Amino acid sequence: MSMEHLLEKERYEVLAEMADMYYNQGKTQSEIAQYFGTNRFRVAKLLQDARAEQVVEINIHYSNERNKALEKEMKEAFGLEKALVVNTQYIPYIDSLKQIGKIGANYLARLLAPDSVIGLTWGKTIHSVVSQLAAPARNPVTAVQLTGYPSLGNPAVDPIELVRMVATSYSGSFHYLMTPIYVSDPKLRRDLLKEPAIQTALKQTERMDVVLSGIGGRSSLPLFNPAVQPYLTEQDREAAAESIGSLYGYVLDKSGNVADIDLNKKVMAAELDHVLAVPHRLVVACGRHKAEVMQLAMERGLFNEVLTDADTAVNILKRKG
Repeated sequence: MSMEHLLEKERYEVLAEMADMYYNQGKTQSEIAQYFGTNRFRVAKLLQDARAEQVVEINIHYSNERNKALEKEMKEAFGLEKALVVNTQYIPYIDSLKQIGKIGANYLARLLAPDSVIGLTWGKTIHSVVSQLAAPARNPVTAVQLTGYPSLGNPAVDPIELVRMVATSYSGSFHYLMTPIYVSDPKLRRDLLKEPAIQTALKQTERMDVVLSGIGGRSSLPLFNPAVQPYLTEQDREAAAESIGSLYGYVLDKSGNVADIDLNKKVMAAELDHVLAVPHRLVVACGRHKAEVMQLAMERGLFNEVLTDADTAVNILKRKG
């Protein structure tokens, strides 16, 4: 049969038969070519035509764990590289946190190639992701603490423990940033940065392929934390009303930018320029109270990938307008 001079009806029937043989019967393109007396390159072209002309339609049924429509909206609204939105409307908080963690762990496993470097902050959502990482057969990565040690009530979710968990899961190496997250003055910060152990850890943050971080809303603002009060100046206290949250250890102002306050000059953390150069900056967070800070931080490009739940995504998009 000549494939070049088919009438319209004949061509439609050939496209349909080829598509049936390829998609339903599992025939190879070479087998189809032999049947029709043509070559496999011609078959490949006709199979493309069959899809383009909707002779054959392919429907992909994703699991209902993720909300693909909201993921698409989030990516388009904020220019994100990746958006993962989990449907958690009908399950308890503990189960929803575990579900978010599972999806995050699966995604992270795809990002972490051998010899990758990942920087981590802290928090319940990050712990949920890290605790569900499946140990690969052989895939050593380097885990590094992105900020100094915050004062947390739960040691299981602090950055030291999370860094250790990732390194253990991947049979890799780890680097701790063994300082408090804030110090008393900028000069002390500069002096500490000269310490060899701290320099070694921060050098790894210049090589990061992935950043995994939570984000703090106004209710968890460092400026309100009793443990941080000794480090605050009067300027910091006055800025509290105009601050909306924190990310990577830095307080953010009402526009989502890193606030021009004294406390941000005393942060023991990776340089922000190094963080923003990382190709995968994944923030894992959920809750309506974080919608404002997430929206504004995304608009400022402080992170380019997000994992959240559907309710939070809806509220972020409503704020975006």
